Amino acid sequence: MPALLTRLTARSWFWFGIAFLLFGVHVFTSRFHIQVYDANGYRELAYKLYNGGDFALLRFDSALRGYLYPLLYVPIVALANAQSIVSEEALIKLVGALVAGAIFGWLPALLWQRVTGTKLPPLRRGAFIVVGFLLWRDYFNYMLTDFPAVAGLVGALCLLLPRPTLAKSVLAGLLVAAVINMRPVYLVALPSVLAVGSWLAYHDSTRRWHIAVSRFLGAYALGFMLLSAPQWYINWENFGINRPLVIGIDYTDPAMVATGDLYLQKITDGFTVQKYETGIAVDYSNAQVQYLDLSGTALLALDFNRKMDSYGEYLQFVLRHPLDMLGLNARHLFNGLDVLYPTPYLYRVYTTTGLLAGMNYTLLFVAIIICMLRLNQLTVTHILLISALLIPALISVPLPVECRYVLSLHLLLVAIACFGWPATWTWRRLAPYRLPLVLTYLLFLTLCFTLSGATQALLREGPKLLN
Repeated sequence: MPALLTRLTARSWFWFGIAFLLFGVHVFTSRFHIQVYDANGYRELAYKLYNGGDFALLRFDSALRGYLYPLLYVPIVALANAQSIVSEEALIKLVGALVAGAIFGWLPALLWQRVTGTKLPPLRRGAFIVVGFLLWRDYFNYMLTDFPAVAGLVGALCLLLPRPTLAKSVLAGLLVAAVINMRPVYLVALPSVLAVGSWLAYHDSTRRWHIAVSRFLGAYALGFMLLSAPQWYINWENFGINRPLVIGIDYTDPAMVATGDLYLQKITDGFTVQKYETGIAVDYSNAQVQYLDLSGTALLALDFNRKMDSYGEYLQFVLRHPLDMLGLNARHLFNGLDVLYPTPYLYRVYTTTGLLAGMNYTLLFVAIIICMLRLNQLTVTHILLISALLIPALISVPLPVECRYVLSLHLLLVAIACFGWPATWTWRRLAPYRLPLVLTYLLFLTLCFTLSGATQALLREGPKLLN
């Protein structure tokens, strides 16, 4: 490799630029130009904050969503309204390409290198970008929080490594608060992030452990509260609720108000719907693309009122039917990882998805093999970092799962597949294991396609053929 190219590929900004250009060309030439459903909801909230040039934070009137993501789009709204050269749509696509550059060209690779202490070869970084493009490319046409939230969480973990300085701890607190404000389900990652920072501070050789840990926790809390304070102010002034986190209830939805908990309501829905997509489809009449769960529906019928009224009731139900609940959640987990469409809003439901699914299953197989053979090499730091990415995905499994809900887990597995394959595992050195490896791979593919086909056959408006 020429010396100049070698120097370029050693720079993170080079890979960020490659990913940015690849995704940018795609989204700017995409057929998707309109913000719909959740994406349009964030756009409308940004317009409420801006309101034709008169900005006011307390005009934010959603108790279901956090203030930060719409606030970040206020400059786009303002700029688009101030001139006619660059449209709002173009600015949204530009931001989407920047997020794609960060998530596929920069942050996961940076975290991997800081954890392992080794540089990633160009082929592996390029593979991660290409795989990300094939699986997720159309998400970046829309104002959605899924990828920004994962980018914020990975960025916070990068800041804590190799040790959390005072300034980096404040920034990590800011980022984690931003992530939780954008995607409240990521609150469950907070203990793991705190554990990562505390563990690394504990091993800081420059000061006594209790001082280092206290400095980290204090600085982290400062950053967290600085970003959470506006949400606290909004909650108190607009809803009379004294808390710094997103309330998480849509007060215009009587069912949600009656339940009092969006997550609990979705747990009940998760019995009858094992997978969920959103459609803008020309071949499907309903925006709710639901894959039904007949076994889960029969299981829910065993409950006297056919819904979960409390977490205690749900836990008791799990303990009464452990194997059935294990099967239900295993189906949900597989369906969350079963990426069939590269978009959050399906343009065609009944379309060929076999090639994309096959590539995805291959990556999952490689990741599982690496995890199984490298499990004994995990350190405490590795386990804490993995838990921060794993737990937010697992907490979404009981719900009618969407692939974007388990995004942090899926990206972790793809990163393991692309970055973690040992250089010593060459085709020649694997000669004694080739036959069992190939047979296991074919069995895994068969199982995945069978499970996916069984789910697609339960599409509400008519079965989708496996192709």
